[in-house]
Amino acid sequence: MQRDRWHLGLLAREAIRNVFGAGSRMLAILALAVLAGAGSSAYIALETQIMRLEIHDLAAEGRNVLVLSALDNDAPARITRASCEMLAGQHGIRHAGMLEHAGELEVLPVGSRLPTQRASMTLFPELAEADLLVGRALSERAARPFIVRTGQDLATAVHADPHPGGLGTGSSITLPPRPSDVTTERCVVVLDEFSDAGTALPAVAAQLKVTENSISGTELLTATNDPVADYLQRPSRWLPLLLGLFGAIATVVTTRLRASEFAVYRMSGTSPVSVMTLLTLESLLIAGTAALSATAASLALAPHHLDPTIPILWGLALAGTWALSAVASSLDLAVRRPSDLAKDR
Repeated sequence: MQRDRWHLGLLAREAIRNVFGAGSRMLAILALAVLAGAGSSAYIALETQIMRLEIHDLAAEGRNVLVLSALDNDAPARITRASCEMLAGQHGIRHAGMLEHAGELEVLPVGSRLPTQRASMTLFPELAEADLLVGRALSERAARPFIVRTGQDLATAVHADPHPGGLGTGSSITLPPRPSDVTTERCVVVLDEFSDAGTALPAVAAQLKVTENSISGTELLTATNDPVADYLQRPSRWLPLLLGLFGAIATVVTTRLRASEFAVYRMSGTSPVSVMTLLTLESLLIAGTAALSATAASLALAPHHLDPTIPILWGLALAGTWALSAVASSLDLAVRRPSDLAKDR
C-alpha cells in the first residue's frame, strides 16, 4: 500500500481548513447544512403545533371524553363515586368523576332557575377553589372569585374553566357532590390527548364498581379522523432524510468541481487512502454541522416539540444520510488518475 506523509491529525486539520477556511468552496455547503438542520427541526415543530391545534379543537367538542352510564335507560345503574374518582390520575387519564344533573338553582346576582349539576373535584379541579362554578355564558363578571347568594347562604363562585361543550360547564351552575352522593348514574372520564378512546373504554369500565344493572360507555365526539395517527403516518416525516440526500448531492457536485485540487494532492504524493480519508473527514464535518444545527434548533424550540429528542434524532438521521451518501459518491476521486482529475474543471 502506498504511504505518504499524511497522518490522521494532519488530514483532520486539512479537512477543517478546506471546509471552514476563508474562501473555501465548501462554505456554501456549510451554510446549506446549517439551514437544513435548523429547518428540519423547525418544520417538525410546525407540524407538531398544527396537530396540537387540531387536537385542541376536537377536544373542545368532546374528543377523548368518555361517558359511562346505564346500558338501558329503563334499567338504571349506579356507579360508586369512589371507583369513578379513583380513575383520575391513572396513566392516560387526565380527569375523572361523577357528573349529574341537579335541577335548577337561584344564584344571585347571576340569575334564577339556572340549570345546575353536581360534579367531582377530580373531574373539575377548579371546584377546589370555590363553592360553585358559574358558566361563562351565564355571567361575564371579570372578578375571580366573586361572591354570590344561593337561597339564604353566601357562596364563593368562580368561572368554570373551558371544558368540552357536552359537559355543560359553560352554561350551567356546577356544584360539588354532597357527602351523601356515594353513587352516581354517570361517570365521566377525560383521557389525555394521545390516548386511544376505543382501547381505553373497556379498561376504564372494568375498574368501575356498578350495582343494579350493566353500564356502557360512549365518547362525546367520535372524530372522523385521528390527528395523532395522521401525524405519525404523515409522508413529510421523511423530510430530514430527503434534506440529507439533497445536501449530499450538493456536496458531491461541489466536491467534483474541486477535482483539480485533488489532482494536486495526488501529484504531490498523497496516496488514494489519504485522499479518501480527507474526503470522508470533510463530509463528516459538514454533516456534523447539520446535526449540531438541528440539535440547537430543537433545544431552542423545545416548548413546541412533543419531545425535543425526536427532532434531534431526525437531525442525526439527516446527518448520517448526508455523510454516507456524500462519501459513497465521491470516493472515486481518490482512485482516479491525477491527470484525469486535472482535466475536470
